[in-house]
Amino acid sequence: MHAMKTIGWPARAPALALALALAAGCRSVPDAARMGEIRAEAAEARVAAMEEGRTVEDRGEKLQGKLSLEQAVGRGLKFNLALQRETLEREVAAGRIEASMQNALPGVVASGGYTRLDDELWRTDGDGNRVRGRFADRYSAGVRAVQPLFNGHVLAAVRAARLYREWAEARIRDAEDEVRSAVAEAYYGAVLTGHLLEVQVAALETAERQLSEEQARRKQGMASHYDVLRATVEVSNFKALVLRAQNEKDRAHTDLFRLIGASPESEVELTDPLPLVKERVGFPDALRTALARRADLAVAEYAVRMQREAVRNAVGDYFPSVELFAAQDWGNPDPHDSSRDDWGDEWSAGVQFTWTLFDGLGRRGALRQQRAELRKLELVLEDAEENVVSEIRQLVLSLETAEEFAESQSRNLETAKEALRLVEVGLREGENSQVEVMDARQALTTASANYYQSIFDHALVRLRLQRAMGTLSDGPLPDKPVLGEGDHQTTHDNFENNL
Repeated sequence: MHAMKTIGWPARAPALALALALAAGCRSVPDAARMGEIRAEAAEARVAAMEEGRTVEDRGEKLQGKLSLEQAVGRGLKFNLALQRETLEREVAAGRIEASMQNALPGVVASGGYTRLDDELWRTDGDGNRVRGRFADRYSAGVRAVQPLFNGHVLAAVRAARLYREWAEARIRDAEDEVRSAVAEAYYGAVLTGHLLEVQVAALETAERQLSEEQARRKQGMASHYDVLRATVEVSNFKALVLRAQNEKDRAHTDLFRLIGASPESEVELTDPLPLVKERVGFPDALRTALARRADLAVAEYAVRMQREAVRNAVGDYFPSVELFAAQDWGNPDPHDSSRDDWGDEWSAGVQFTWTLFDGLGRRGALRQQRAELRKLELVLEDAEENVVSEIRQLVLSLETAEEFAESQSRNLETAKEALRLVEVGLREGENSQVEVMDARQALTTASANYYQSIFDHALVRLRLQRAMGTLSDGPLPDKPVLGEGDHQTTHDNFENNL
């Protein structure tokens, strides 16, 4: 007990400080239960913000009025979170360039210190006098500057940092193209669902008109009760299809609003129609454009070049290092006379040379790793180019097929419209039955839906070909040829003219 009482506050202070530090560290790390509470609070705040119409960082704006494809893409580039994250690579690149200058610019280090020795030392001089040879209290301060003159890392590090900046810019361009592609695809998808809804609404209106006519014919004794029931069932079926089409339209618009950072409650009119651009895209021209302009290929190319600098940096470990240095020091006792209890100073300057002659195969192993990584990245680039060749070839063929299919569906739509007209005339003249009219109407509805779907598919292939060629940075081209030149003909969808 007595031994424990002799332990005073100075002895207990380090232990208490350590305990407090550990407690603070544990307190700052939430466990699973606390993390659940944190996420629940975040969920409540997010839902409340949405219910009150508030936004987070100006995102979630409720849009009204007309919305063009260009406006939608512009909003997507502004509010897409993945793209915002990618653009931070610019700041990372700027930091890497600054850090790469470390081995080329001078370094200045200031130092200072105080040392308490256990005891002073005394000595006897030549006259037999006792003089102090070491002081218990020692103070020091100094400044040291070092200027590298030569080493094997400076140029490789600077080049690698600048390549990283270009690599980051290529990554950003690729991310921007991805946003443009996703927004344009969602925009066209929303336009398509609007037309499909119109097709079903038009079919429902026709079915309701037919039901009214059958009910009138029933009163006149010209139609049976079965005819009326059949027309009633058809109206009910088309109502279900209208509800389904409305749900698909709402979902497509919600997907578009999410991509462009708009509120799901937005109400917009999509002004750009589905284009049908008839053109012939040559495979060599498309491939040449893709290999020259695709951002992901530039990313792979920059990665190879950065790795080459990493190899040069590893080779630099075999070279000596030469530095120029200068130092100014102050101390008490005087650096020139350790028996003098006063501040003094001294300076030094020179050149220092270091060269590692053997490091246990560390440099050799590191160089071997970097060369292997370089070969891997070269194969990645080669594989990416091969994939581009295959992708462009497939999309060029798909574009031709999509155009032919759209033209065939256009002709099929005209045929279906004419067939319905003829059976409706035949029904009034007693030559055709109600069942034949219903079949013709269903055929027209299917043909109309296929027509718009074919135009959408064609526009989607063009969009993907534009993305594959790396030309989306010029903006989506709804009514211009993919390669920007050559003969082409543009046709826009027109519901009134096609139904």
